[in-house]
Amino acid sequence: MSEPRRIAVGSGDDAGVLWIGTGLLSDAARYLVSPSGRFLLVSSAGARGPADRIRRVLAGRVLADIEIDDREEAKNLDTVSRIADAAIEAGVRRDDALVAVGGGVVSDVAGFAAAILLRGIAWNAIPTTTGAMADAAIGGKTGVDHASGKNLLGAFHPPRAIVVDPEAAATLPDRDFRAGLVEAFKTAWIGDADLAGRAEGALERILRREEAALLDLLAGSARVKAEIVSEDPEEGDRRRLLNLGHTLGHAFEAAGGYRRLRHGEAVAWGIAAALEVSRERAGLPDADAARVRGVLRLLGPFPEPERDAAALGPSLSRDKKGTSRGTAGILLAAIGRGLIVDAIPLEEWLAAAARVTL
Repeated sequence: MSEPRRIAVGSGDDAGVLWIGTGLLSDAARYLVSPSGRFLLVSSAGARGPADRIRRVLAGRVLADIEIDDREEAKNLDTVSRIADAAIEAGVRRDDALVAVGGGVVSDVAGFAAAILLRGIAWNAIPTTTGAMADAAIGGKTGVDHASGKNLLGAFHPPRAIVVDPEAAATLPDRDFRAGLVEAFKTAWIGDADLAGRAEGALERILRREEAALLDLLAGSARVKAEIVSEDPEEGDRRRLLNLGHTLGHAFEAAGGYRRLRHGEAVAWGIAAALEVSRERAGLPDADAARVRGVLRLLGPFPEPERDAAALGPSLSRDKKGTSRGTAGILLAAIGRGLIVDAIPLEEWLAAAARVTL
């Protein structure tokens, strides 16, 4: 095992560390943080292989072992209550810590449970999907969905340690692997033109899961996100850039009943729609728009989203970035340079959704 890369995330009391490298699962105890040395293990059926490896390295130190459903439909307060019930029954203390092993749903739900257990205990993330490795496990945005929309209940509660080992995604189905890569490219497109260019040139090798190319993309996107999160931990301003593609993406997910599209696929369609708005509002060059669209096509093909305005409108109206003047839009001025536009009318998003193609 080569020496892992260390990326600082946040500062002060909320500081954490992301470790990334091949083979880290077998040595994870070295990187996980728990003041007491005891852990609550939260995992999913889809991550049983990596979870078994963590059980072995934490032998005798697991206070409670909790398996949850990792479908979007289970990302709710009932699942949080299951975790809380098991933790309290096991005698959790304020100096214990939680470790979440799984994809984005597991990170979001387990992190939120850690945020509210005993008014907050430490937690660690071991992402097992490309989407979680690139995005969901980094930055401390935890939470669950509400019947009215995605991620409407939650808290900022950053993990103390994030352990990213590409081997954890070795058995990930190809569709999920590709969908998760959308989040990694998204981060490059908003903040690192050089990374975007390297990853675009290495895309065939990334899709073959070649270690060096995949690690470069994942580590690069993690670094960009960590820098943004450290500057703006609670999404007051610049961190909103990380929502490129998510305004319509969340609406596409909800309109399809969270079954038609994977999260990354919905974000891909959302990014494609944002390109249309970006050309008109941010002066995105046609050549840059074509490059982004070309990468998205190679990551796909993605299922068609639900485009009906009556289905998309309610989610867009309840978007967390919304104001009385419209919904904040994350656009691209150029590859590597994201732009926040504070109020884009609902009708403009719906028009982009209706005409977008991939």
